[in-house]
Amino acid sequence: MLLIFIQHSAFPNFGIMSISALLKAGGHDADLLIVSEEKNLLSKLRSLKPDVVGIHTITGEHKWALGLAKEIKAAGFLTLLGGPHPTYYPEETINKEGVDMLAVGEAEYACLELLNNLRDKKAVTGIQNLWVKEGSGKIHKNEIRCLIEELDALPPPDRELYYKYPFLAKASVKQFLTGRGCPYDCTFCSNHLLSKMYRNKGKYVRRNSPRRVIEEMKAVKEKWGFRTASFTDDVFVMSHEWLDEFLPLFKKEIGVPFMCNVRVNLVTGELVQKLKAHGCYGVAMGIESGNEDLRNRVLKKRISNEQIIKAGKLIKSSGLKLKAFNMLGLPGETFEQALETLDINMKIRPDFTPVSLLEPYPKYEITDYAVAQGYLDKNYGLDDVSCSIYVPSKIEIKDKNKIINLQSFFFLAVKFPFLLPLVKRLVNYEPNWFYKLLTKLIYGYYMSRVHRLTLGDIIRYALHIDATQV
Repeated sequence: MLLIFIQHSAFPNFGIMSISALLKAGGHDADLLIVSEEKNLLSKLRSLKPDVVGIHTITGEHKWALGLAKEIKAAGFLTLLGGPHPTYYPEETINKEGVDMLAVGEAEYACLELLNNLRDKKAVTGIQNLWVKEGSGKIHKNEIRCLIEELDALPPPDRELYYKYPFLAKASVKQFLTGRGCPYDCTFCSNHLLSKMYRNKGKYVRRNSPRRVIEEMKAVKEKWGFRTASFTDDVFVMSHEWLDEFLPLFKKEIGVPFMCNVRVNLVTGELVQKLKAHGCYGVAMGIESGNEDLRNRVLKKRISNEQIIKAGKLIKSSGLKLKAFNMLGLPGETFEQALETLDINMKIRPDFTPVSLLEPYPKYEITDYAVAQGYLDKNYGLDDVSCSIYVPSKIEIKDKNKIINLQSFFFLAVKFPFLLPLVKRLVNYEPNWFYKLLTKLIYGYYMSRVHRLTLGDIIRYALHIDATQV
């Protein structure tokens, strides 16, 4: 049996790689089509003749995914939508024309069971984690199964799916994921939804064993090579015990520079020195807002300005690169409060400060708050969500245009503080195409520097990746 995944973004997805690996281990086959790399998607599907077509669906791209599902269904294929959108919004998705099934939550064993049942000509309507729509219109909303607690029991991610595309295989930076779940409940993050869905369904925060991660990295390095590793876990440094076992193995057997995500409250001098001693060249951490009230009451980050400044100075004084995530356009935010975010970044001088404009997703706690407080229309829904950090959200605040413009000049002011008076004047103009272009150019330039992209990487990404995906 063959399941073909289709995705819009050109970035590798660990969920898809994990599902594919398990299907192949179970005697089935899987393949992937990246939309931007395929000239005629339907013709390719007709030649491959998949038993199921899985469409990776994220909110903001869901209109595209639903339109594609309709076309694929009309061509005679069985459609399965998976990913964040059907996981968080199954009711709004299953009834759409062209949608046969949804995969909700972790889908490895659901997809394996689906292909097994199709092969054995058994019913698929009772498979956990799947919502199935029959021809009569009846919908089977199956319960989600328990979380996969032993991640080592899964086969290594199937990178062949992505690395058949040369621009991904040749990338000098390769991404690795060592675990799943996050113990924090920030209101703007999907983790607080997913953890509630899986309450009483097993341990939410899980990790592969250090040895398992090393073996995966060794295999990738031998077959495709990489000069730099990037660990994409939400919080890579949660467990000192895990790090104490992993880092010496990494230094001895992999031995390349790496970058990882930390959390402000976990940063200590001991941690920073430990990371640096074993090959870490840079870390990323979330500041989000420089205003403590917005950060802790509205975003529920539960970290103080003092902690941010202390962590930033520890990281920078050690010689590590610092990437600091920030967010503007929060419910109730004033321009003066947005300047506080700029100010705290100026105090710690990150090497790169990605700044997003808040995109409120339905059902998220911050979105409910914005609606309740009158910052967001009560009829705000899925079709109002965009898929780019450069598109202003629908949240209505007093200084919205000035805050939108601040995004464009944010890092310039952090990097060159003497420009701040000029920035304060420039933000008073209407948002315009030049400001947006400037945002993207600055973002792309400093991202490439912090992530150590080669000239070849930059050229390949520019040719193959839509700017709205960044």
